[in-house]
Amino acid sequence: MNGGGRRQSDTGLLASMALAVLFLPSGVTWGVGPLDLKPGFNVFSLQQDVQLGKESAEKADNAYPLITDPDVVRYINRLGRRLAFFAPNNYSYYAWTFKVVSASDINAFALPGGFVYVTRGAIELAENEAQLAGVLAHESGHVVMRHGTHEASQALLAQAPLEILGSVLGGSGSLTERLTEMGLRLGVNSILLKNSRSDESEADELGAYILYEAGYDPHALAQFFQIVEKRDPQKTIEFFADHPNPENRIKDIDSEIAALGPAKEWRASSPDFEDTKQRLLSLRATTAAKPPATASTALPGPPPAPSSRLIRFEGYGCSIAYPENWHVQRTEDAVLLFPPGGFVQVAGSGSAQAFGASLSRFQPQGSREGRWGLVDATQELLDTLRESNPNLRMVEQRALNLKGRSALSTLLETDSPLQGQKEQDLLVTIRQGDSMLSLIFVAPKPSFDTYKPTFDAMLQSLELR
Repeated sequence: MNGGGRRQSDTGLLASMALAVLFLPSGVTWGVGPLDLKPGFNVFSLQQDVQLGKESAEKADNAYPLITDPDVVRYINRLGRRLAFFAPNNYSYYAWTFKVVSASDINAFALPGGFVYVTRGAIELAENEAQLAGVLAHESGHVVMRHGTHEASQALLAQAPLEILGSVLGGSGSLTERLTEMGLRLGVNSILLKNSRSDESEADELGAYILYEAGYDPHALAQFFQIVEKRDPQKTIEFFADHPNPENRIKDIDSEIAALGPAKEWRASSPDFEDTKQRLLSLRATTAAKPPATASTALPGPPPAPSSRLIRFEGYGCSIAYPENWHVQRTEDAVLLFPPGGFVQVAGSGSAQAFGASLSRFQPQGSREGRWGLVDATQELLDTLRESNPNLRMVEQRALNLKGRSALSTLLETDSPLQGQKEQDLLVTIRQGDSMLSLIFVAPKPSFDTYKPTFDAMLQSLELR
């Protein structure tokens, strides 16, 4: 009797389930329930996440060259917002704005409130739309877990009790200015982007979940990380410096995927993805030729004196301090550090840097086999520079020791973009892995000695990863 009743109950249950499936609204699919992940300790409101993200995004927009092609912008926002729809802990406050940085670096980052940036290099590296979706889903995970303001909250709490923080955060006006006054470093290289390994693990878990719910194979997220690891080792170092690599990352992602549910008929790619990649490749030459977005015509008279207060830039596998009143600009091939008015207009040539510094990486011949020396590689770089600047000449060259690392200092002289003046450039080259890191400090010859203490402080602050 009990057995017969149990079978009858099962039959009724199956019939009810069948009816429920028949009357499901179109577009509803079976999937896992929402993840039971909640954001950590936070002194900011959701609205302040958006305000802080918006103010920081304005700084990022000035610091990075952005792709403005409408087709690319439309595609990345359509894809990103579709993915964000499936993110747990999502709120109507979030802005969900996606932008493409015109840089060959393989990178992506998310600011609080839904402002997500991905480099052209990351899009070009992705083999299909699912892998690109994995990158955007991972960054969306950082947003909905509020990792940026969580890290900022912990830093603030170490400086002041909650009641003081409440009064500071409850004010009006610029939130970034109030936080800067409290000693919190904001801007492009701010604490809002300093994710921990546990943050990365949570973003991986959210990313896999979002992919699954959006109809992409969640393995695509792990596949993208594997491609990064197999790519140029230096690119890998730079990527995982911004995205700390949790132990057993790929294995952990795979184990999370196993708990998501049965495999579906995955969406792998799309014509729009392929069109966007081709569009980016066609734009590469055009965007590379443009002057930096924040470069400006020289001010009447010299730029303001370098601030004695230094802040740090992190990237290119290194960290370096620079004056607080200088700008940071990533271009196609370098990072430029310069004061207001540090660029001048040159007739027929666009803008040129007259003051400041630049940071770039050079791949010498024979680097793949490891058969190259610092002196020969520096000479090879100089030969390359002379192709566009035939008046460049060497004044002096000497060996340096930078915190136990061998380096080469080369003093150069050439024509300044400031009419009628000569320019001095101090080129410092350091071997790092299979490539060479180069720093060039630039000033008109009459001003070089004035800038030299700042250049020396910057050089001594250099830290290689």
